[in-house]
Amino acid sequence: MNKDVMLERLVKNGLDFLEKAISELTEQPKYSVIHFHAAVELFLKARLMAEHWTLVISHRQEPDWNKFVSGNFQSVSLDGASDRLTKIVRSGLTKELSVFREITKHRNKMVHFFHEAHSEEENEEQLRDIVKQQLTAWYFLHKLITERWREVFEPWKTGVANIDKELRKSHSFLQVIYDQISSDIKNKKLSGLIFKSCPSCGFDSQEHEDELKEIYNANCLVCGLSEKCIKIECPDCSTEVVFENEGFGQCDNCGKRFEPEDLASEIDDGAAHVAAMDGDDSWDMGNCSDCDGYHTVVRTENDKYVCASCFLVLESLQRCGWCNEPNTGDMEHSHWAGCNHCDGNADWDKDD
Repeated sequence: MNKDVMLERLVKNGLDFLEKAISELTEQPKYSVIHFHAAVELFLKARLMAEHWTLVISHRQEPDWNKFVSGNFQSVSLDGASDRLTKIVRSGLTKELSVFREITKHRNKMVHFFHEAHSEEENEEQLRDIVKQQLTAWYFLHKLITERWREVFEPWKTGVANIDKELRKSHSFLQVIYDQISSDIKNKKLSGLIFKSCPSCGFDSQEHEDELKEIYNANCLVCGLSEKCIKIECPDCSTEVVFENEGFGQCDNCGKRFEPEDLASEIDDGAAHVAAMDGDDSWDMGNCSDCDGYHTVVRTENDKYVCASCFLVLESLQRCGWCNEPNTGDMEHSHWAGCNHCDGNADWDKDD
């Protein structure tokens, strides 16, 4: 049995758990939560598996291929998977991690504290809470699978699309909430506020700001999805492009695809070059210690520093004592230890 066969089994198992979670949502919500949580972990492990099979095994155990293929091993936890995605795969979780942790908390609550003896009203409220969590978690997982990790999961795009279609049917449970606040949304629109369709629940209930090239929080008034967003004009067709939580995106009008480096260039818009001509290095593009982004940190017109990869916002940067690159991390000992993109003086001393 080779790695590709194991990867296929892992992904199909994740899809099976998602299908089970959807089928149990109304009649057995407790089991829906448990199976949905299992599916999330399986997809994260599948991404690790695509990199190398040893990454799926817990750090507490020594990798053993024979034990691995027989299933006789302890797999990595959610936080462990996140850590390896960041440090080894270099495609780590950002906003997704906190959302997936909420699913874990809910799953643990269902396993240890769930009680069937609720009133009909309480059961309905609980069901809406479960739907909110699953739609939000699926939104982030679906975005990972179909965008950032698309090359890995492309063979299963039909199955993923079918799951997406079925899960979004459950948004009808949130109709009650939307009906209650729809008049408030209408009044806010009349006052000039901007609302867009929420990518999680599908209702026209996600509040956006009007400014370009500035980080802001877009909050859905129905399902509670909160995203860090930034908007730019597409350089090819001038259509507004909204980026959610990270600097990967695509123009809906012309199809132009963006990566964090592209977004950083659009935010900067030549300001760093102009400043450099005037001898001002405070506009130099910096590196992000949180997501390991290289030249993804840009100074904005309101004198904030924004990472175009993970949307970290800071008041200032520090320069590495060895390579002199601006960075988001603590550079106190960087002359010796270096930064994310250099080894510092320690590496030179080692060679000596």
